[in-house]
Amino acid sequence: MDVATFFRPGTRATLWGVDARVRAAHGGDADALARVHLESWRWAYTGLLPESYLARLREDELAARWWRRLAAGEMEESIRVLELDGRVRGFVTFGPLREEPSWLGYAGEVYMLYLAPDLVGRGLGNELLASALSELARHRCHWSVVWVLSKNERARRFYERAGMKLDGARRWDPFGERAVPVVRYAKALNPVFDFEAMRTRSSIG
Repeated sequence: MDVATFFRPGTRATLWGVDARVRAAHGGDADALARVHLESWRWAYTGLLPESYLARLREDELAARWWRRLAAGEMEESIRVLELDGRVRGFVTFGPLREEPSWLGYAGEVYMLYLAPDLVGRGLGNELLASALSELARHRCHWSVVWVLSKNERARRFYERAGMKLDGARRWDPFGERAVPVVRYAKALNPVFDFEAMRTRSSIG
C-alpha cells in the first residue's frame, strides 16, 4: 500500500507487515515521545549542537516535560504520533505561528518533527509533514513555517523537497553554553495566497 494512505487521522492499516497508524497523542505517550525525542536529537544533531548539551539530555526529564505538555491539553498545539505495531516511533507538533502576532489566525507553524533514526529515509517524515500541513490548512491557515538549524543540511533538503522556501527570517537559538543560527522555511497552504509578498514583508521586517 502507499505510505500516505495510513496518514489519514484515525486510520489503521498494514505497512511493511506491521500495524501502522497516525493518531493524536495522549498522556500515556509521554515516555515513548521522550525516547524518540532523545534518540532523534542525539542522532540528528551530533556535530551541530554542543556535545555537552546533548550529553545532558535525560529521558526522564524529557518524559516529564512531555507529560506536562500533554496534560495541559493546550488547544493551540496539536501533537500527532506515528505508531507502528503499537509503538510510538515518530511525532509531529504544530499549531499557530508563535511569532509576529499580526499573522495570528492565518499562519501556522510546524514546531517539531522527528522519527526514530532507523525510520529516516523511508518516506514517513514526508507524510508526517504533509499531515501537519493538511491539518493547518483545514484550520484555515494560509501559510506555514518551520525553523531549521542553519547547518542541518539533511533537514534543509527535506523541507526544500517538500516545497518549502527560505523566507529570509533568521535568528540565533541558545543550546546550553552556545547559540546556533537557525533559518526559517515557509510554504503557502492556500493556492491564492500571495506568498511572495508575505515573504518579502518577512525579510524586510
